[in-house]
Amino acid sequence: MINVLMLGGKRCGKTTTLSAMFSSLGVALAGTDLAITYDSEHTANELNIAKRVIIEKMKEFESPLTSCEVDENPSGGKREYSFRLTRGSAANKVQGIPFTIHDIPGEWLVNEPEKVKALIQVSQIIIIAIDTPYLFAKMTDKGYGKYHEEANRPAEITNFFKNTLSADDLLNRMILFVPIKCERYYHLDRDPHLKAFNRHYMSEVTQAVINGYKDLIYYLRSATGLVNRCTIAVTPILSAGGIDFISFRKNEEGKMVSYYQAPEGLLPHERGYSPKFCEQPMLYMLAYLLVLAITNQNGQGNQSGFFAYAKNITQGMNIQQMQAALHTIRTKMKRNNGIAVQEDGYIMIQNPMNL
Repeated sequence: MINVLMLGGKRCGKTTTLSAMFSSLGVALAGTDLAITYDSEHTANELNIAKRVIIEKMKEFESPLTSCEVDENPSGGKREYSFRLTRGSAANKVQGIPFTIHDIPGEWLVNEPEKVKALIQVSQIIIIAIDTPYLFAKMTDKGYGKYHEEANRPAEITNFFKNTLSADDLLNRMILFVPIKCERYYHLDRDPHLKAFNRHYMSEVTQAVINGYKDLIYYLRSATGLVNRCTIAVTPILSAGGIDFISFRKNEEGKMVSYYQAPEGLLPHERGYSPKFCEQPMLYMLAYLLVLAITNQNGQGNQSGFFAYAKNITQGMNIQQMQAALHTIRTKMKRNNGIAVQEDGYIMIQNPMNL
């Protein structure tokens, strides 16, 4: 069974992001002989509702300055989204393997550390969802936004990783930093009037991630037993597409809330609900899982424990078929490839498995 743990601030839009991720996978997986399907009616309903809610919300953004809290009825408990990774047409679900994403409240890192630890011990992948306007707007001399620490809680995540988990709990994991709601900065990168300033906003977002999670990234790259053992990447996405962050305003509780509106100058296909790059985190995950499966089948990996699932990930596929699927996925992954300016902010911070 594949388990993915998703961390992030309350009401930052994780459910909406998951809905967009899985809606875009059909095209992304074309040519790989792999497919991901819903494995429960609950998951299908939850993500379809999230999609309908954001599509309706997009109509509100046609009026200037609309607040953006798109995850309705946030729960104080864990949410699970169940899928199945299959081959071919995905018709035979029995031969696929379960794929579960666990979305936990941020408060669990402090209030329920043992539950989070247990989840990480059985998870191959950890996603850290980042509310980008809070990360990047109102930039400080620390290299990240004024409201980042309160909204995204990087210190809580870092302290949990360093003080609650052992190196073995994190060994060989993939950790994806996923800035969501990046629309404004993507659109600014494509504004011809701003080209004269020679700024690359999406790359600056990535640098803000590195600054905003500096202590955590340093720990994952340098702690005893973890040196060059975790795959770490930044994969920004446009969660909704046709909106731009405009400003922060205080709500009735005194909390800073982000406000958005539909930007001018978008092409017709970019208006309204038109998420972009949402398949990328999943492509990164599948590339990582395929490399693990290939390594395991070649006899190079640990045949028990963390790697035990690998023998099932591609049932019926031989090494050549897995390598062909991996090659197709790699061609669709956005990444920096060693150039100075990353492609839309995508970067592999650490890549021990050569994804």
